[in-house]
Amino acid sequence: MRWYILKTLLYKEALRHATNRGGLMLAALLVTASLVLSVMNPVGEKNSQFIGGVHHCLLNIQDFDGPWSKHLQENIPPELKNKVLFNKLDPSIKPNETIVYPTGAGGIQIRNLPTGDGKSQNLVWLWYPDGDRAGMAAYEQWFWRESYRFWHMQAAAKLNAAGIDAATKFPMPELKKDDLWDKRLILNQFQSRYAELSPPQTDPLPVLELKESPLVGSSLDMRAAIATALVMFALFFTCVYLMPSLTCEERERGLLIAQALSPARVREILAAKFLFYPTFGILLAMLLGGIHNPNVLIRPFFWLSLICLGMGSLGIGMTIASLAKTQRSASLAALCYMLVVALVLLVCQQHNIMWVPFLAIEYHAPQVLHATLTNQTRTSHWYNLLGCGILSIGWVLLAGFLFRKRGWQ
Repeated sequence: MRWYILKTLLYKEALRHATNRGGLMLAALLVTASLVLSVMNPVGEKNSQFIGGVHHCLLNIQDFDGPWSKHLQENIPPELKNKVLFNKLDPSIKPNETIVYPTGAGGIQIRNLPTGDGKSQNLVWLWYPDGDRAGMAAYEQWFWRESYRFWHMQAAAKLNAAGIDAATKFPMPELKKDDLWDKRLILNQFQSRYAELSPPQTDPLPVLELKESPLVGSSLDMRAAIATALVMFALFFTCVYLMPSLTCEERERGLLIAQALSPARVREILAAKFLFYPTFGILLAMLLGGIHNPNVLIRPFFWLSLICLGMGSLGIGMTIASLAKTQRSASLAALCYMLVVALVLLVCQQHNIMWVPFLAIEYHAPQVLHATLTNQTRTSHWYNLLGCGILSIGWVLLAGFLFRKRGWQ
């Protein structure tokens, strides 16, 4: 790799961008949008009517194979079928130990509490995104309605076994889906009525302890979400849209062939593009992220995220540039790629397809960027960064292979 040739190729790329008024104008618009966002909302809003909501509810149940859990799993309404996920709660988790939930998801936990008198006691712990308590309403209504149905059937069976006609004295109420099933219905009315009817020797119902807690950091900050989108757009515009378009323009005008016939080698031409475009995209993304929150500039996780995303987006863009024949087809292919990936991720989220999104950089990118912009980095985000790095290496290797075989021709 000869530096004097590489320096000349980098200078050529810089001159091309200096004369690309459309790209410079869009970069200026991105910076302006970030400045307007910072000035109009300097504090940031946790509650947003445009971004947010609880798209999934995770039920973590300690007695996963118990009758209560099976009743809930068998009685999920169709509208919540793909939105309620059941998981077995690890018995080693302490009673007051918290569980980390993904952004935009809430949780209901059913834990077994130890008691000294031999009675059964359960803790029902509701977790909702901070600032979005109403987002759990649909899941909570279904949970309490079906729980009431289950406990009523259990109580009726015990009363019938004790010789009491439960159908007459303890009838099942009409359970409508639009009713607001408050937890007090079970704790007060239901248990007190059962205690009045049951003989002294009848087994008591399990005691329910209720608890609610906000998921701090789980709600989607609208200001941080828009900043995340701007940072991602800066990287993808530079490396996935602009670079293939300019590379195919060089091929159409014969500039790539002229460079290949010059003393510059193919790997030096490729190295110049690999150095210039990610650097330009990372600098623009750094500026946008710094306007949103200057503290991110001193966080190593932010820089690692930009490097991984910059290299990955460059690999995608160079792959498109190597396969496309003309500048028009390269631009269209870049737009189609981003649209297809967005649709695939949306379909996978709606239908709980867990593994396919892991194969897309666009799945990991929003999570790592939003985490570092809001200073809420957790262990799971490091796994996202690792996945993003592996995918970026794969895209870069594929792009280098395709460009050496046919991209410069």
